This record gives sequence, structure tokens and C-alpha cells, in this order.
Amino acid sequence: MYHCRTAWQKLGPLARKSATHLSRNVGPVRTMSSGLPGGSGENIMYVLLCGGSLAASVFYTYKTVTSDHARFNNRVSEINARPKVDWEPKPWPPKSSEEEE
Repeated sequence: MYHCRTAWQKLGPLARKSATHLSRNVGPVRTMSSGLPGGSGENIMYVLLCGGSLAASVFYTYKTVTSDHARFNNRVSEINARPKVDWEPKPWPPKSSEEEE
């Protein structure tokens, strides 16, 4: 504890002095622009491209879901119409080929 206090007393003023010296030795701060990057007409192509892509993806999703719904119902009705065979479990423990002969 005593060593820490001694070190702090010797190095504390030096640290404070160098910290204030570093903060004064900084260049001027640039001001930030108040507008969005690019002009007002530059980003319109990106907006149109992204908006068109979004509209196309929504249309494709709607079309796929509605057409797949009818196909899904047809498949389910076909599966339900198949004849069902009763499942029989295999005997346990399985017999080896030597015992069967």
C-alpha cells in the first residue's frame, strides 16, 4: 500500500501534465456537414432500384405462396387417398441368419 501511494505521488503530476499537454496539441476539429451525402438527385437511382427490387420480391412471394397453396392441398389429398397398410414391427431381438436355417 505504501509503495502504491509513493508511486502515485511521484507519477501523478507527470501524468496530469502530459495529459493536458496532449489535449492542447490537437489540430482543429472539422465541422460535420448538415446534409446527407451526395446531392438530392444522386441517390434517386438507388432509391428506384431498391424500391423496384422490393416490389418485385413482394409480388413474387405472393404469387408463389398462392400457387403453392393449391398444389399443397392437391398433394395432401393424394396422400390421404392412398391405401394404408397396417404397420407391423419387426421382432426383437432380430434373428441371425444362422438361426433361421
